[in-house]
Amino acid sequence: MALLEALLAGWLAVDEAVGAVLGVLVVVCLVREKLLAWPLGVLYVLVILPQLWASQAYASFLLHLLGFLPLNLYGWYHWLFGGEARDDLPVTRCAVPTLALLGGLALAGGALLGWLMASQTDAAMPYWDNGLLVMSLAAMWLTAQKKIENWILWLVVNVISVPFYYALGLPLYAALYVAYIAMAVWGYLTWQRSLLRHQAGGAAAAGERHRRGGG
Repeated sequence: MALLEALLAGWLAVDEAVGAVLGVLVVVCLVREKLLAWPLGVLYVLVILPQLWASQAYASFLLHLLGFLPLNLYGWYHWLFGGEARDDLPVTRCAVPTLALLGGLALAGGALLGWLMASQTDAAMPYWDNGLLVMSLAAMWLTAQKKIENWILWLVVNVISVPFYYALGLPLYAALYVAYIAMAVWGYLTWQRSLLRHQAGGAAAAGERHRRGGG
């Protein structure tokens, strides 16, 4: 038992730094549309779970275990086979009704889960924690769908996460989210260029088909 406690204490001393490095690598791969982002994301989840539990961030713990872990696996598959021809998925925009639905669900879900955690557990900052939980799930789903709006939502999540993780006594994660703010802007601009290239390619292909049909 003492050995297990010592091993856990040793891991908690280093996993914040390991998680921070993995987190940066995941976002860099996402920005560059690299499939490696998803297996690295799975590893990141497994690394950060013990620290979140030890910090009493139960909603974030559940977010990573029940949200990010399956969504990383889904994103991995969807980026490989989600295209129209079951090939690489292009960057696209999300429909306004879908964004409105996600916003409503995030608002309601964050309030309800925050109240449950506040009344039933000793969770630290339950409303902040659960607000970040549902917004992050929505952003993760948009990322897996390769919708450019994911970066806007991640920007909001990252700004809120800086004081949240600092207040939890996790300064490295707070600093990581400061870096994420800049990376979200970088990601949006990079994906916007990819979106424009895809749209231009689609328009050129449609024009070629029309020309051939007219001929």
